[in-house]
Amino acid sequence: MLASIGIAGLSCGKRGLAVLGIDTWMSLFGPAYFAYAGVTVPFMVAWAIACAALATWNNRESRRHGRLAPGIVASRSWAASIGIFVLVAACYIAAHSAVYLLVRHFVRMWL
Repeated sequence: MLASIGIAGLSCGKRGLAVLGIDTWMSLFGPAYFAYAGVTVPFMVAWAIACAALATWNNRESRRHGRLAPGIVASRSWAASIGIFVLVAACYIAAHSAVYLLVRHFVRMWL
């Protein structure tokens, strides 16, 4: 059941949401470390965009092409691809900002 769920047009394949989310969950350590180390917000945003680019690249259509039925061609316009990347990057920036601000808040309380 979980393997059939897709996020923003990205197929999860046989392994389900756990594998799709590994790069996402691992990327959240970056803003947590940046907040702890006192690194400024632009570095966190650059990290989020880089993680979004990696996630989009790892879930591109040409990579998923092998899972399609024979005779079906995987294609997406550049505008749609860029739109999906912008959506994924916005989600990464929002999630990374939340983690950054939460860790920053706790660091100020503890240190």
